[in-house]
Amino acid sequence: MDRWMLFASRWSLIMVYLVILAGSVVRMTGSGMGCPDWPKCFGFFIPPTHEDQLVWKAGTTYNKGQMILGDDELLVAREKFTTTEVFSPENWRVYDKHDYTIFNPVHTWIEYINRLLGALSGIPVMLLFVLATIRIRSDVVTWLLSAGALFALGFVAWLGKLVVDGNLIPHSITYHMFGAIALLLLVVAVLFRKSRRKQELQITDTRLLGVTSLVMLLTLAQVYLGTNVREQVDALLIAGPRKDVMDGLDAVFLIHRSFSIFLLLAYAWMLRMMMRSALPRNWFVVVVALLGVEIFAGVILNYAGFPAFAQPLHLLAALILVGVLFYLWLHVLAQTSVSKSAFSA
Repeated sequence: MDRWMLFASRWSLIMVYLVILAGSVVRMTGSGMGCPDWPKCFGFFIPPTHEDQLVWKAGTTYNKGQMILGDDELLVAREKFTTTEVFSPENWRVYDKHDYTIFNPVHTWIEYINRLLGALSGIPVMLLFVLATIRIRSDVVTWLLSAGALFALGFVAWLGKLVVDGNLIPHSITYHMFGAIALLLLVVAVLFRKSRRKQELQITDTRLLGVTSLVMLLTLAQVYLGTNVREQVDALLIAGPRKDVMDGLDAVFLIHRSFSIFLLLAYAWMLRMMMRSALPRNWFVVVVALLGVEIFAGVILNYAGFPAFAQPLHLLAALILVGVLFYLWLHVLAQTSVSKSAFSA
């Protein structure tokens, strides 16, 4: 059973990162409103590929909820019906959750793939919960973690609906991101509990727990600042070209950029302690490599006019780093007498 739970937790982790990457590509390409409704896309389970699929036609059957493009508005079929030679307004209602009425097939399919990955991620998370439920009497902690992961997944999906209904309203994207981070941490916790390698790490310096905790909290704070910067970038890209983004960013970006220097010093402190501990050197290499990618993407964003490709790279490296840090933190925590029974079972 533990082998299956380990498989499900690894599968869940991969899917969570794929969803995060897809969501970042959505933001990079400005495809967040590629599907104006939720959970369908223009009222379709499989979205349209051409604009003529969203244009009213005579002698066509429309299902309830299906959309067409009107005059600067989206029209939604009230019921299933077949059109005659004359347009009948009484069969349609104006979609009033927002006023976004643009159809871009590329944006539509990018957003649809993002949603599809989100739906598919529910399979391993649900499997994890079912397996944990079977073992609930012998391992309540894992059941609580898997139940939390399932709840977090539902919460993220619900937030995704609010983001679309509100036409990407400010701060909703930040809440959406941290919901995904909560899901990530819960899955990592289950993965740690079921990993057969956890006993290989013997931590001799217990101060590493405090340092790792501090670095992880600082990293999450930096992600929060970065998410706020990303929302500003999205707004500026609507107003003008990407090359002018730097000129429009406010003090949040300056704080985010300056805070990275302080954060780098904190990582150097943690890495120094890692080198002195009994941790395998591959942990050191992984953290340094991820930091390198993160710094590279940040420099490119700052000095090359916010090129689109660097945004998902910057975010993905940061969140993989969060997952690695949390896994490391659990290892260190498991060495203390208080937590051995709870986390290393």
